[in-house]
Amino acid sequence: MSKLKVMLGKPVDLADQMVISGVFLAFLYWGLESFLNVFSPEEITIYRKLFGPNVSSLWLRLIVLSLFMIFGSHVQYTINQRKKAEQDLLDSYHKLQNARMTTILGLAKLAEYRDEGTGTHLERIREYAKIIARELARRPKYENIITAEYIDDIYQSSILHDIGKVGVPDAVLLKPGKLTDEEFDVIKRHTILGGDAIKAIECQIEGKSFLQMGKDIAYSHHEKWDGSGYPAGLKNEAIPLAARIVSLADVYDALTTDRFYKPAYSHEKSRQIIIDLKATHFDPEIVDVFLQLEDDFNRIREEQFVGKAEHENEAGWIELPVAHALGA
Repeated sequence: MSKLKVMLGKPVDLADQMVISGVFLAFLYWGLESFLNVFSPEEITIYRKLFGPNVSSLWLRLIVLSLFMIFGSHVQYTINQRKKAEQDLLDSYHKLQNARMTTILGLAKLAEYRDEGTGTHLERIREYAKIIARELARRPKYENIITAEYIDDIYQSSILHDIGKVGVPDAVLLKPGKLTDEEFDVIKRHTILGGDAIKAIECQIEGKSFLQMGKDIAYSHHEKWDGSGYPAGLKNEAIPLAARIVSLADVYDALTTDRFYKPAYSHEKSRQIIIDLKATHFDPEIVDVFLQLEDDFNRIREEQFVGKAEHENEAGWIELPVAHALGA
Protein backbone atom coordinates (compact mmCIF):
# COMPACT_ATOMS: atom_id res chain seq x y z
CA MET A 1 0.00 0.00 0.00
CA SER A 2 1.41 3.41 -1.00
CA LYS A 3 1.93 6.33 1.40
CA LEU A 4 -0.85 8.15 -0.43
CA LYS A 5 -3.30 5.33 0.31
CA VAL A 6 -2.33 5.32 3.96
CA MET A 7 -2.66 9.07 4.14
CA LEU A 8 -6.14 9.12 2.62
CA GLY A 9 -7.32 6.02 4.44
CA LYS A 10 -8.78 4.44 1.30
CA PRO A 11 -7.55 3.11 -2.06
CA VAL A 12 -6.58 5.82 -4.52
CA ASP A 13 -8.10 5.42 -7.99
CA LEU A 14 -7.45 7.34 -11.22
CA ALA A 15 -9.94 10.09 -10.32
CA ASP A 16 -8.15 10.72 -7.01
CA GLN A 17 -4.81 11.02 -8.78
CA MET A 18 -6.25 13.46 -11.34
CA VAL A 19 -7.69 15.63 -8.57
CA ILE A 20 -4.40 15.72 -6.69
CA SER A 21 -2.46 16.50 -9.88
CA GLY A 22 -4.93 19.25 -10.87
CA VAL A 23 -4.73 20.97 -7.51
CA PHE A 24 -0.94 20.73 -7.52
CA LEU A 25 -0.65 22.26 -11.00
CA ALA A 26 -3.19 24.99 -10.21
CA PHE A 27 -1.23 26.13 -7.18
CA LEU A 28 2.03 25.82 -9.10
CA TYR A 29 0.73 28.16 -11.83
CA TRP A 30 -0.67 30.52 -9.21
CA GLY A 31 2.69 30.58 -7.43
CA LEU A 32 4.62 31.25 -10.62
CA GLU A 33 2.26 34.09 -11.54
CA SER A 34 2.68 35.63 -8.09
CA PHE A 35 6.46 35.69 -8.37
CA LEU A 36 6.80 36.91 -11.96
CA ASN A 37 8.24 40.17 -10.68
CA VAL A 38 11.46 38.39 -9.68
CA PHE A 39 12.01 37.06 -13.21
CA SER A 40 13.91 38.88 -15.94
CA PRO A 41 11.96 40.15 -19.00
CA GLU A 42 13.42 37.30 -21.11
CA GLU A 43 12.28 34.69 -18.56
CA ILE A 44 8.83 36.28 -18.39
CA THR A 45 8.57 36.14 -22.21
CA ILE A 46 9.43 32.42 -22.19
CA TYR A 47 6.93 31.84 -19.39
CA ARG A 48 4.16 33.64 -21.34
CA LYS A 49 4.89 31.53 -24.41
CA LEU A 50 4.64 28.34 -22.37
CA PHE A 51 1.48 29.11 -20.37
CA GLY A 52 -0.23 31.90 -22.32
CA PRO A 53 -0.70 35.59 -21.52
CA ASN A 54 -3.46 35.15 -18.94
CA VAL A 55 -2.07 32.66 -16.44
CA SER A 56 -4.16 34.00 -13.55
CA SER A 57 -7.40 32.91 -15.21
CA LEU A 58 -5.80 29.57 -16.11
CA TRP A 59 -4.98 28.65 -12.53
CA LEU A 60 -8.47 29.75 -11.44
CA ARG A 61 -10.06 27.46 -14.04
CA LEU A 62 -7.81 24.61 -12.92
CA ILE A 63 -8.84 25.06 -9.30
CA VAL A 64 -12.53 25.12 -10.26
CA LEU A 65 -12.02 22.02 -12.41
CA SER A 66 -10.23 20.32 -9.54
CA LEU A 67 -13.11 21.13 -7.20
CA PHE A 68 -15.54 19.55 -9.65
CA MET A 69 -13.28 16.51 -9.87
CA ILE A 70 -13.13 16.31 -6.08
CA PHE A 71 -16.93 16.36 -5.97
CA GLY A 72 -17.18 13.76 -8.74
CA SER A 73 -14.65 11.52 -7.04
CA HIS A 74 -16.56 11.79 -3.76
CA VAL A 75 -19.84 10.92 -5.49
CA GLN A 76 -18.23 7.90 -7.19
CA TYR A 77 -16.73 6.74 -3.91
CA THR A 78 -20.11 7.15 -2.19
CA ILE A 79 -21.86 5.16 -4.94
CA ASN A 80 -19.29 2.37 -4.68
CA GLN A 81 -19.67 2.26 -0.91
CA ARG A 82 -23.45 2.20 -1.24
CA LYS A 83 -23.31 -0.64 -3.78
CA LYS A 84 -21.05 -2.61 -1.45
CA ALA A 85 -23.38 -1.97 1.48
CA GLU A 86 -26.38 -3.07 -0.60
CA GLN A 87 -24.58 -6.24 -1.68
CA ASP A 88 -23.56 -6.98 1.90
CA LEU A 89 -27.18 -6.45 2.98
CA LEU A 90 -28.43 -8.74 0.20
CA ASP A 91 -25.91 -11.43 1.17
CA SER A 92 -27.02 -11.17 4.80
CA TYR A 93 -30.67 -11.40 3.74
CA HIS A 94 -30.01 -14.55 1.71
CA LYS A 95 -28.12 -16.12 4.61
CA LEU A 96 -31.00 -15.25 6.93
CA GLN A 97 -33.51 -16.70 4.47
CA ASN A 98 -31.52 -19.93 4.18
CA ALA A 99 -31.20 -20.20 7.95
CA ARG A 100 -34.93 -19.57 8.38
CA MET A 101 -35.84 -22.14 5.72
CA THR A 102 -33.57 -24.74 7.31
CA THR A 103 -35.09 -24.05 10.73
CA ILE A 104 -38.65 -24.29 9.40
CA LEU A 105 -37.88 -27.54 7.60
CA GLY A 106 -36.35 -28.96 10.77
CA LEU A 107 -39.42 -28.04 12.81
CA ALA A 108 -41.78 -29.42 10.18
CA LYS A 109 -39.89 -32.70 10.13
CA LEU A 110 -40.74 -33.17 13.81
CA ALA A 111 -44.19 -34.16 12.60
CA GLU A 112 -42.71 -36.69 10.15
CA TYR A 113 -39.90 -38.35 12.08
CA ARG A 114 -42.10 -41.07 13.59
CA ASP A 115 -43.05 -42.35 10.13
CA GLU A 116 -39.93 -43.45 8.26
CA GLY A 117 -42.00 -43.96 5.12
CA THR A 118 -42.51 -40.23 4.64
CA GLY A 119 -38.80 -39.72 3.92
CA THR A 120 -38.37 -36.57 1.83
CA HIS A 121 -42.12 -35.96 1.78
CA LEU A 122 -41.77 -32.30 2.75
CA GLU A 123 -39.17 -31.55 0.10
CA ARG A 124 -41.42 -33.03 -2.58
CA ILE A 125 -44.53 -31.28 -1.30
CA ARG A 126 -42.96 -27.84 -1.62
CA GLU A 127 -41.72 -28.60 -5.14
CA TYR A 128 -45.17 -29.81 -6.23
CA ALA A 129 -46.87 -26.78 -4.68
CA LYS A 130 -44.45 -24.38 -6.32
CA ILE A 131 -44.92 -25.68 -9.85
CA ILE A 132 -48.72 -25.70 -9.49
CA ALA A 133 -48.72 -22.11 -8.22
CA ARG A 134 -46.33 -21.01 -10.96
CA GLU A 135 -48.56 -22.49 -13.67
CA LEU A 136 -51.75 -21.03 -12.16
CA ALA A 137 -50.08 -17.61 -12.15
CA ARG A 138 -50.05 -17.70 -15.95
CA ARG A 139 -53.84 -17.79 -16.05
CA PRO A 140 -55.71 -14.45 -16.15
CA LYS A 141 -57.84 -15.45 -13.16
CA TYR A 142 -54.80 -15.61 -10.90
CA GLU A 143 -52.35 -13.13 -12.43
CA ASN A 144 -53.04 -10.54 -9.71
CA ILE A 145 -53.26 -13.12 -6.93
CA ILE A 146 -50.30 -15.43 -7.44
CA THR A 147 -47.27 -13.16 -7.43
CA ALA A 148 -43.60 -14.05 -7.11
CA GLU A 149 -43.98 -13.43 -3.36
CA TYR A 150 -46.97 -15.80 -3.24
CA ILE A 151 -44.96 -18.55 -4.94
CA ASP A 152 -42.10 -18.04 -2.50
CA ASP A 153 -44.52 -18.10 0.44
CA ILE A 154 -46.20 -21.34 -0.63
CA TYR A 155 -42.80 -22.94 -1.16
CA GLN A 156 -41.85 -22.09 2.42
CA SER A 157 -45.19 -22.59 4.16
CA SER A 158 -46.43 -25.76 2.42
CA ILE A 159 -44.10 -27.90 4.52
CA LEU A 160 -45.99 -26.84 7.66
CA HIS A 161 -49.22 -28.51 6.52
CA ASP A 162 -48.97 -31.50 8.90
CA ILE A 163 -47.09 -29.90 11.77
CA GLY A 164 -50.11 -30.54 14.01
CA LYS A 165 -49.43 -34.28 13.84
CA VAL A 166 -46.91 -33.86 16.65
CA GLY A 167 -50.00 -33.79 18.89
CA VAL A 168 -51.44 -37.07 17.56
CA PRO A 169 -50.58 -40.24 19.56
CA ASP A 170 -48.41 -42.83 17.81
CA ALA A 171 -50.99 -45.53 18.44
CA VAL A 172 -53.40 -43.66 16.19
CA LEU A 173 -51.05 -41.96 13.73
CA LEU A 174 -49.09 -45.13 12.94
CA LYS A 175 -51.93 -47.64 13.15
CA PRO A 176 -51.53 -50.00 10.17
CA GLY A 177 -55.14 -51.17 10.17
CA LYS A 178 -58.36 -49.35 9.48
CA LEU A 179 -59.08 -46.45 11.83
CA THR A 180 -62.21 -46.40 13.96
CA ASP A 181 -64.43 -43.33 13.81
CA GLU A 182 -63.03 -42.19 17.17
CA GLU A 183 -59.45 -42.64 15.97
CA PHE A 184 -60.18 -40.75 12.78
CA ASP A 185 -61.56 -37.88 14.86
CA VAL A 186 -58.23 -37.80 16.70
CA ILE A 187 -56.36 -37.73 13.38
CA LYS A 188 -58.52 -34.86 12.15
CA ARG A 189 -57.47 -32.77 15.14
CA HIS A 190 -54.01 -32.30 13.60
CA THR A 191 -55.40 -29.59 11.32
CA ILE A 192 -56.64 -27.54 14.28
CA LEU A 193 -53.51 -28.20 16.34
CA GLY A 194 -51.24 -27.13 13.50
CA GLY A 195 -53.26 -24.08 12.51
CA ASP A 196 -53.54 -22.89 16.11
CA ALA A 197 -49.80 -23.35 16.69
CA ILE A 198 -48.88 -21.31 13.62
CA LYS A 199 -51.49 -18.68 14.51
CA ALA A 200 -49.91 -18.26 17.95
CA ILE A 201 -46.50 -17.68 16.37
CA GLU A 202 -47.92 -15.38 13.69
CA CYS A 203 -49.41 -13.10 16.35
CA GLN A 204 -45.89 -12.38 17.61
CA ILE A 205 -44.69 -11.16 14.20
CA GLU A 206 -45.39 -7.66 12.91
CA GLY A 207 -46.50 -7.25 9.31
CA LYS A 208 -47.38 -9.85 6.70
CA SER A 209 -45.62 -13.17 6.96
CA PHE A 210 -45.55 -16.47 5.07
CA LEU A 211 -46.96 -17.92 8.30
CA GLN A 212 -50.34 -16.45 7.38
CA MET A 213 -50.40 -18.78 4.37
CA GLY A 214 -48.96 -21.59 6.49
CA LYS A 215 -51.84 -21.19 8.92
CA ASP A 216 -54.41 -21.40 6.10
CA ILE A 217 -52.73 -24.51 4.72
CA ALA A 218 -52.52 -26.24 8.10
CA TYR A 219 -56.18 -25.56 8.86
CA SER A 220 -57.63 -26.33 5.43
CA HIS A 221 -55.50 -28.81 3.46
CA HIS A 222 -58.02 -31.58 4.22
CA GLU A 223 -61.04 -29.57 3.10
CA LYS A 224 -62.68 -30.92 -0.07
CA TRP A 225 -64.08 -29.12 -3.09
CA ASP A 226 -67.57 -30.57 -2.50
CA GLY A 227 -67.62 -29.52 1.17
CA SER A 228 -67.20 -33.01 2.64
CA GLY A 229 -63.75 -32.38 4.12
CA TYR A 230 -62.60 -31.28 7.55
CA PRO A 231 -62.29 -29.48 9.93
CA ALA A 232 -64.73 -26.75 8.84
CA GLY A 233 -66.50 -28.35 5.86
CA LEU A 234 -65.47 -25.49 3.57
CA LYS A 235 -66.57 -25.74 -0.04
CA ASN A 236 -65.25 -24.64 -3.43
CA GLU A 237 -63.38 -21.31 -3.39
CA ALA A 238 -64.15 -20.77 0.28
CA ILE A 239 -61.17 -23.07 0.78
CA PRO A 240 -57.98 -20.96 0.69
CA LEU A 241 -56.21 -21.33 -2.65
CA ALA A 242 -52.91 -22.34 -1.06
CA ALA A 243 -54.68 -25.13 0.84
CA ARG A 244 -56.32 -26.38 -2.37
CA ILE A 245 -52.91 -26.51 -4.04
CA VAL A 246 -51.22 -28.32 -1.16
CA SER A 247 -54.14 -30.74 -0.86
CA LEU A 248 -53.46 -32.20 -4.30
CA ALA A 249 -49.70 -32.14 -3.80
CA ASP A 250 -50.05 -33.96 -0.47
CA VAL A 251 -52.35 -36.66 -1.82
CA TYR A 252 -50.20 -37.27 -4.91
CA ASP A 253 -47.18 -37.76 -2.69
CA ALA A 254 -49.06 -40.06 -0.31
CA LEU A 255 -50.22 -42.17 -3.24
CA THR A 256 -46.84 -42.45 -4.97
CA THR A 257 -44.71 -43.33 -1.94
CA ASP A 258 -44.51 -46.28 0.44
CA ARG A 259 -46.52 -45.73 3.60
CA PHE A 260 -46.94 -48.09 6.54
CA TYR A 261 -50.50 -48.78 5.37
CA LYS A 262 -49.84 -49.15 1.59
CA PRO A 263 -47.16 -49.66 -1.04
CA ALA A 264 -46.21 -46.91 -3.47
CA TYR A 265 -48.58 -46.62 -6.40
CA SER A 266 -47.28 -45.90 -9.87
CA HIS A 267 -47.64 -42.43 -11.31
CA GLU A 268 -50.27 -43.75 -13.73
CA LYS A 269 -52.43 -45.28 -11.00
CA SER A 270 -52.12 -42.17 -8.81
CA ARG A 271 -52.96 -39.96 -11.79
CA GLN A 272 -56.18 -41.87 -12.38
CA ILE A 273 -57.20 -41.64 -8.72
CA ILE A 274 -56.75 -37.87 -8.83
CA ILE A 275 -58.77 -37.62 -12.05
CA ASP A 276 -61.56 -39.65 -10.43
CA LEU A 277 -61.61 -37.20 -7.51
CA LYS A 278 -61.81 -34.08 -9.69
CA ALA A 279 -64.55 -31.65 -8.55
CA THR A 280 -65.29 -33.77 -5.47
CA HIS A 281 -62.08 -33.91 -3.48
CA PHE A 282 -60.01 -31.48 -5.57
CA ASP A 283 -60.44 -28.10 -7.23
CA PRO A 284 -61.05 -29.07 -10.90
CA GLU A 285 -58.80 -26.29 -12.18
CA ILE A 286 -55.92 -27.51 -10.04
CA VAL A 287 -56.45 -31.04 -11.34
CA ASP A 288 -56.21 -29.64 -14.88
CA VAL A 289 -52.92 -27.97 -13.97
CA PHE A 290 -51.68 -31.22 -12.43
CA LEU A 291 -52.41 -33.07 -15.68
CA GLN A 292 -50.64 -30.34 -17.62
CA LEU A 293 -47.60 -30.71 -15.35
CA GLU A 294 -47.73 -34.46 -14.75
CA ASP A 295 -44.33 -35.05 -16.38
CA ASP A 296 -42.82 -32.57 -13.91
CA PHE A 297 -44.58 -34.30 -11.02
CA ASN A 298 -43.24 -37.65 -12.13
CA ARG A 299 -39.73 -36.24 -12.54
CA ILE A 300 -39.73 -34.72 -9.03
CA ARG A 301 -41.04 -38.00 -7.61
CA GLU A 302 -38.32 -40.02 -9.34
CA GLU A 303 -35.55 -37.60 -8.36
CA GLN A 304 -36.45 -37.47 -4.67
CA PHE A 305 -38.07 -40.84 -4.03
CA VAL A 306 -34.88 -42.90 -3.94
CA GLY A 307 -34.38 -46.52 -2.93
CA LYS A 308 -38.03 -47.62 -3.05
CA ALA A 309 -39.62 -49.66 -5.78
CA GLU A 310 -43.18 -49.16 -6.88
CA HIS A 311 -45.56 -51.87 -5.73
CA GLU A 312 -49.01 -52.90 -6.76
CA ASN A 313 -50.47 -54.95 -3.88
CA GLU A 314 -47.17 -56.77 -3.34
CA ALA A 315 -47.31 -59.66 -0.88
CA GLY A 316 -46.62 -58.59 2.68
CA TRP A 317 -48.36 -55.22 2.42
CA ILE A 318 -51.64 -54.53 4.16
CA GLU A 319 -53.55 -52.79 1.39
CA LEU A 320 -56.05 -50.33 2.84
CA PRO A 321 -58.61 -48.20 1.02
CA VAL A 322 -57.35 -45.13 -0.83
CA ALA A 323 -59.35 -43.09 1.67
CA HIS A 324 -56.63 -43.78 4.24
CA ALA A 325 -54.15 -41.83 2.09
CA LEU A 326 -56.68 -39.10 1.38
CA GLY A 327 -57.83 -38.53 4.93
CA ALA A 328 -54.68 -38.83 6.99
